[in-house]
Amino acid sequence: AATQYQRQSQMRTQRLSPDERTDDSLQSIHRDLVRRFAGGHMLRGKAQAEDVAIDSAQIDRRLQRIRKRYGSESKLRQRLAQNNMTMDSLRDRIAEQLQTQALQQQMADEAEQPSDSEVESYSAENRRIRAQHILVRAGQDASQSTVDSARQAVASLIDSAEAGTDFSALARRHSEGPSASEGGDLGFFTEDQMADAFSEAAFALSDSGDIAPEPVRTQYGFHAIRLTNAGEPMDTTKARQQMMQERRKEAVNSGIDDLIQDATVRVNPDVVEAGLYE
Repeated sequence: AATQYQRQSQMRTQRLSPDERTDDSLQSIHRDLVRRFAGGHMLRGKAQAEDVAIDSAQIDRRLQRIRKRYGSESKLRQRLAQNNMTMDSLRDRIAEQLQTQALQQQMADEAEQPSDSEVESYSAENRRIRAQHILVRAGQDASQSTVDSARQAVASLIDSAEAGTDFSALARRHSEGPSASEGGDLGFFTEDQMADAFSEAAFALSDSGDIAPEPVRTQYGFHAIRLTNAGEPMDTTKARQQMMQERRKEAVNSGIDDLIQDATVRVNPDVVEAGLYE
């Protein structure tokens, strides 16, 4: 477990840019991994204690898939021996995994179906809009002079657009984003498909043709944003499916939280420190 913890924490840390490797982000990695490892341990214990039923045919099918990955059983046995395992211990581990997955499935099945009114509200809240933008780049590592220059350039472009200059023409001439050749058109998108600051500004616009009054800063730079379609609700069938996915995930997380609350979790600081900071 210690080796797995260190490997996973190092992988997550390496995905962060140097600017993102703050104490808060590293502690967040720590908390998430500790919860994951503790939750997995408690799930396995509960599944075994309740003797969650699984079909032996499931074990056989999964074992057969593993054999195919190694090409032959002899190669699989050789790899198992390198990890101090046997075919029997592999079979036991597969059974344990399937039991845990079955328990999570039981937790997920406890999620409540959304009502029609809840689906309609969710559909409206998760509408798609269409917008175009002009991007002047100023990355997170940009100098202050570059940031100030980009902000002023976008502010001037907003003034020009509000004065009647064609936004598409401005985007083709000045935008440094990949959609410049399309006049800055981004197509339809949902709120979670864009950077938070961009979505907040775009979804705050109410009528087609409205332009965000101030330059919007994201990790890419500064944006001028113009709404071209005020939006259409999410398809109700998709909305219901998405709501159920979210509720099933919440039900599993809630069940894991309940198990962790009944457990005493002790963390080896040497392992945690090595995992986060090596």
